[in-house]
Amino acid sequence: MESEIKESRLSRMEKVLKEKFSPKEIKLTDVSLEHAGHPGMTKDSKETHFRLQMVSSVFLGKSTVENHRLVYAELGAEFKKGLHALEMDLSSP
Repeated sequence: MESEIKESRLSRMEKVLKEKFSPKEIKLTDVSLEHAGHPGMTKDSKETHFRLQMVSSVFLGKSTVENHRLVYAELGAEFKKGLHALEMDLSSP
């Protein structure tokens, strides 16, 4: 039986963001530990809160709300699998 290596949420999210937005810059940080002790967070809660800084030409001419909606749409599957919060700083070049 081959051992299966589980891909982290961080890796999956980065892959999707790079494929869909071709960013000039991207920094995705797991900040879940900053939320330890909050309601709903247990010692087993991992990869639930992230901070994203991304620069992409896809955001050119769009409002902050439009940009956030684009990212949320692409990461919808991760929210269904336990992603709880995503803080975003999005801009165009």
